[in-house]
Amino acid sequence: MKRVLIVVSILFLFATGLFAQTYDEFKGYFETFSQEAANSLPITASVGGNWSPAYIGQFPHFGIGISLGGMFLPYESIKPVVDGLGVSVPQELEKYGVPFPVLAADARLGGFILPFDVGVKFGFIPDKAKELFSADVTADYLLVGFDARLRLVEGSGLLPTISAGAGYNFMRGTLGVNDVSSGETIDISVPMNAAGYGGLHQLIITDPDLVFNWDTHTIQAKAQASWNLAILTPHVGFGAAHGFSNAGGGLFSTLAYSGPNDLTTVQQVFDSYGYPIPTVDGIEVSSEANGWSFWVYGGTAFNIFIVKLDLSAMYNFLSGAYGASANVRIQL
Repeated sequence: MKRVLIVVSILFLFATGLFAQTYDEFKGYFETFSQEAANSLPITASVGGNWSPAYIGQFPHFGIGISLGGMFLPYESIKPVVDGLGVSVPQELEKYGVPFPVLAADARLGGFILPFDVGVKFGFIPDKAKELFSADVTADYLLVGFDARLRLVEGSGLLPTISAGAGYNFMRGTLGVNDVSSGETIDISVPMNAAGYGGLHQLIITDPDLVFNWDTHTIQAKAQASWNLAILTPHVGFGAAHGFSNAGGGLFSTLAYSGPNDLTTVQQVFDSYGYPIPTVDGIEVSSEANGWSFWVYGGTAFNIFIVKLDLSAMYNFLSGAYGASANVRIQL
């Protein structure tokens, strides 16, 4: 048995008897996901550093904290993949959608001379946090970003503080659904070669895992208003971002071959049938998913001396995706 990262779309289609389908059709299953991801990746990458105060003040004001949040893509974004491949996914995905989780450490520092502040963030999923996922779901990601905000209006009383800012984010991630099929055995006729290998053999696919993955570079702009009401700091804002992204997916599988343990030979066989496997050590099909996101967000901070707890929700106009985030920090 050999664990490989392989685009097993054609193998899976053979296993289920869908001979009429081609690799291009398999790739097409992921196009809807790719486009939905294009609309939501920029807003997901914006999580972290979204603190309730529209402006934290000039240096030496600063803060450091942890943000937890993410977006949920509608289930329709992966439904073509699930239906096309005839696989099953956990009911949680059908009910709530596809989670794009974010956990990030973030910090802000007040600027000099001009009324501005800058923020940085860095995030990944710790191994301990992965243990909280369902046994059928795996997820991972990396997030880095920075931004700067300029105060436009200084708040007083019911007059809000208003700021505008811009930033850059990079995020990559994966979402896997384990054991989407019990596995299949495929009879294949291998042409005889010079070494005498050939004849009828079996290719065995065991417990394939369905995987989605994405990465994005985003440029974003935001405008935010906040009110300082003693123990509360409510806020509302609008964000826009353009992402230069890739998104796609494929199947991971454990493969065994009853003939010579040579996946290159298997690749040549399927290629001769007109069902090419692009590479024996690939990972998935993917496509560019460049696109805009426009969202509104709002929430409030609960201020307990220098400890701040932020709760915020967001909504993406283009995809209908929704999300939420929480931040706890020390801010001076």
